[in-house]
Amino acid sequence: MALVTAGIAQAVGAIVLSVSASSLLRKDAELFGQPVLAVFTLAAFSALGLFIFQNRHAERFALSYVHEVRLAYARHALLLPFDGKAPGVGLSLTRLVNDLGAIKLWLSRGLLALIALVPTVATLGTWIFLAEPTLLVPLCAVIGMWGLALLATLPPLRHSIRRSRQKRGGMALLLGRALPDRLPLLLHGRLEPLMRRLARRSEKVCSYLIQRATWSGVLKACSRATFPVAVGLFVVTSLDSAETIVLFLMLFSFLATQLETGASGIEYYEANKVAREKLARVFALTALKPQSKAPGNKADWHAPIVISDLRLPSGASVSARIEPATCNDIVLTAPEDRHFLALSLAGLTVSSEHGSIRLGEIDYASLGAKEIWRAVALVSQANGIPEETGAKQAAILGMKSGVSDEVPESLFEIFELQSDWDSRTAARLSEADRLNIRLARALLRQPKVLIIQDSGICRTNATGKKVRELAEDAGMTLLFLSAPKTD
Repeated sequence: MALVTAGIAQAVGAIVLSVSASSLLRKDAELFGQPVLAVFTLAAFSALGLFIFQNRHAERFALSYVHEVRLAYARHALLLPFDGKAPGVGLSLTRLVNDLGAIKLWLSRGLLALIALVPTVATLGTWIFLAEPTLLVPLCAVIGMWGLALLATLPPLRHSIRRSRQKRGGMALLLGRALPDRLPLLLHGRLEPLMRRLARRSEKVCSYLIQRATWSGVLKACSRATFPVAVGLFVVTSLDSAETIVLFLMLFSFLATQLETGASGIEYYEANKVAREKLARVFALTALKPQSKAPGNKADWHAPIVISDLRLPSGASVSARIEPATCNDIVLTAPEDRHFLALSLAGLTVSSEHGSIRLGEIDYASLGAKEIWRAVALVSQANGIPEETGAKQAAILGMKSGVSDEVPESLFEIFELQSDWDSRTAARLSEADRLNIRLARALLRQPKVLIIQDSGICRTNATGKKVRELAEDAGMTLLFLSAPKTD
């Protein structure tokens, strides 16, 4: 109610300011029984004061709402389970920043603009009808022109706002899925595909934001164009004195400014509508509700891993039983099948069907990627060696800081690792030396399950025998994914 009253007062102030300016040009001594200069000064300062009051009051109103929502939303976000199955992390963070920002803009700027616009037009129209009927034609033309521009630009503006929000949410969802798994993604050299997907989505977001800016600019340009249109109509329909011209110019420049601000308010309102929809959906996410694991559902990595009719990329199916604390071998003909199975067991893909892999009595698909990564290490030719500045040994790059103090010297001796092999040196090493680095990196993590999917090693060659001995000494489950032997 205070903002509506302030809007009416601002319109009245603009009328008084225009009339007093016209009286100054006519060199009148008094206006409303007071000196003209005093009325003009009071109207000018009142307009400035009302503008400051409106902005302050609207900002306080918006922040009081956003503050409560932000705290409630942050409380929900902190309840997200950190188990690698919470894609709501990235989504909730972007909603917390972007959507609350859109709502705040609407409450502090858009709502203020529209609340001020309606009483302004009503007050100006009433005064012009009673005091200056010659200005009715330009006023009606300005309002009609602005309404037509609004009808033409609102549908594409609404579409671009909604699509940009959707694409931004999709990008946040992708980030949220990757955040819990960022360390295994780094260790296995799979960050680049993720970055390419993020880049493509970011380009789409930018494209829709440019569309939004274009249609928003069209609407604001039409709002500004109302003033020259009104001037043209005034020249055609009226031949009044200089005082009336000044009155007209001040009133209609004020009206054009209010219409442009109203155009921004409509844009903020459309963004606010989409933001509220997105916030409501995220608040309803299952991931944002407190979760507890049922007792007895803890993964037992000493249990056998059973693969039942797992569909492979080649179209074939595989069934196998991986016994714990022993050496196992699964032979698959197609390289893409071996790679797919390796990624499925290492928790680096979500393509495997529910129930196709079980760890004891637990469905493998129900385990979080973080939990799988802690227990499973994969040695593959697709493994990358993280790039890191300095002379840190390549085998411990990306590892926790305490690992370098606990590295057994025997492991470096077994795989013949040199102390000067850093990430830059490793890129120039032979494939055999790079394989030794990958093996050392995997064994340093002390996993429960070690998966070997590398053409340079099998269970019968010298390197394979070294790995088998180390795995047997550590009580580790070892799996070789190999191709069929050829004669």
